[in-house]
Amino acid sequence: MRGVGSPRPISLILALVFPAMIAAAVALAYYGFKHAEDVSRPVEQLFRLECQDYAESLAKSVETQLDREALALFAKIDELREDPASSDACELDPGPDVEAFVVLGEAGRIECMWPEPSQAEPKRRKPGAPAKPKIAWLHKIRNLAWDQVDPDSFAYHHEALDGGGSALLAYTVRRAANDVRYRVVAQLSLDFIGKQWVENELGPPRKNRRVAILDEASNLIAGARLAVPEARPGVRLFYEGPFGKALYRWRIQMVPQNVEEFQAQRERTKGFRRVLIMLATGIIAVGLVLVWLAILTERRASRMKSDFIANVSHELKTPLSLIRMFGEMVATGRHKGEKAAREYGGIITRESDRLSHLIDNVLDFSRIERGKSSYHFAEGDLAEVVERALDVCRYRLEREKVKLVVAIEPSLPPVRMDANEMTLVVLNLVDNAIKHAGDGGEVDVTVARAPGFVVLAVRDFGPGIAPEDHGRIFERFYRSQQTREKNVRGSGIGLALVKHIALAHGGRVTVQSPVPDSPDNPRGSVFKVFVPAPVPAGDEAPAVTSPGRGPT
Repeated sequence: MRGVGSPRPISLILALVFPAMIAAAVALAYYGFKHAEDVSRPVEQLFRLECQDYAESLAKSVETQLDREALALFAKIDELREDPASSDACELDPGPDVEAFVVLGEAGRIECMWPEPSQAEPKRRKPGAPAKPKIAWLHKIRNLAWDQVDPDSFAYHHEALDGGGSALLAYTVRRAANDVRYRVVAQLSLDFIGKQWVENELGPPRKNRRVAILDEASNLIAGARLAVPEARPGVRLFYEGPFGKALYRWRIQMVPQNVEEFQAQRERTKGFRRVLIMLATGIIAVGLVLVWLAILTERRASRMKSDFIANVSHELKTPLSLIRMFGEMVATGRHKGEKAAREYGGIITRESDRLSHLIDNVLDFSRIERGKSSYHFAEGDLAEVVERALDVCRYRLEREKVKLVVAIEPSLPPVRMDANEMTLVVLNLVDNAIKHAGDGGEVDVTVARAPGFVVLAVRDFGPGIAPEDHGRIFERFYRSQQTREKNVRGSGIGLALVKHIALAHGGRVTVQSPVPDSPDNPRGSVFKVFVPAPVPAGDEAPAVTSPGRGPT
């Protein structure tokens, strides 16, 4: 049955949770930006509603004047038609607001017009130049919606002219006293309307908005042209609509008086929101990545700790079993004489040393993990520390049938060190070399000077370390694939302790594998611990790279 802490359920949970967190972050960024945009929309909608109300009020005021002038004209024409002394209903001056008008009989035939056709021709016209009729809309009279106009009422028609521009026509069906019906079409002066009525209605520029009235060709009729780039359709804080029901070919445009400030503030706010949302999303993404990496690291550390516990348990179980077995044999007298008892005692001593060494490693590593490791530094001779440590290892070297070669350079300078911790360094490096040297192998220990350092080097002649493991062999609990496959005993903390102790002494530890004894036969591994030492510049000596051979 799979355990609670097994990686597959955790991977399954992460596979479900992390996409959900990423989706939530993206949704948060999207809806945050959308909400920020939506917050500004009510202000823009309120501005447009105010502009629409103002435009309707302005157009209605102008249309009221149009109605008054059109009704006044129609009333004058009615008086002339009813006056027996008048022979022409068009014998009147309509005023500056009317450019032309036409009176049509009941059959739709033109009875009269103002100005008369003779007045429409200029006094002097270039030879061959076509005549320019004063009333350019006469041929469009029949297209007006006469059937929708009740007697004595009127309507407006804003007509685009063929030669360019437009004409505002007010047309009506009149009923005379004898119940005879006739029609009147009047062209109102757009130039007069724009410059007089519309300008008067606009008055001085308002404090909170700019207004422009444009014709069908976007020519300015009244107001001030909106030169700001924001004054175009589809842009916020900009209003455009038709100018009333009569002058429906004209357009009215409005923007806030300080539109540049609004636009600049909007761009700054928009940019700030975008940066803020992107930053928040980026922080969430980085946080997710860091959490993912932390989980992977924790899972790897957990797995390595489990391997460490299993390795330590195995390391403890074997010597304890031997100690118990041979201790019982000595205690019960089940041995073959004094020689066998001494042999059993030697085994018990050897395994006890192994246990002590393992327990020391575990305790030292535990102190390092808790951050409570302490060192007692004093100047001393590193060569003496190495020799004492090697004396502890001799019994195991002889039992494992491993040849030890020691080369210590004379007159080494004193170094500042913790003798007990450096002893632990030597024991761990030699123990590691014995494991990989194999039966009948060899371990070389060298102590020599280097510029600014005293160097301890321990070399074995085993199969070496794979290049991909060089960067990780000093990690806690790490054991290479090659070590696990060959079932080499170990706890995975020895080299981590060596590195920590070396760094605490201000030095460093390096590994080289394989070691090129000859170009054709590189083999083994060499670990070097550099301990700072005040070596005089004139007394420097190169590190010993090829220790002398010979049994100790």
